[in-house]
Amino acid sequence: MAVTVSLRGKTQVKKVVVGKPVRRINVAPTANIDNLTGVDTSGKVNGSVLVYNSTSGNFEALLTLQEQEVNGGQY
Repeated sequence: MAVTVSLRGKTQVKKVVVGKPVRRINVAPTANIDNLTGVDTSGKVNGSVLVYNSTSGNFEALLTLQEQEVNGGQY
């Protein structure tokens, strides 16, 4: 959070409050992409990529890309 003050059209920051930094994040040894909310890996096979499906609201493991646009630029 920052407290700002305007004086004669100039903005000055008077105070900045920063929270305590996070030094370490503990992840359970059983952490797995298969257990993430919003990720459906039921169709995963070797070579799959995660693609967002707006109908289901999940990322799904797919081999076939259907709605992607690839722009390779100009050479």
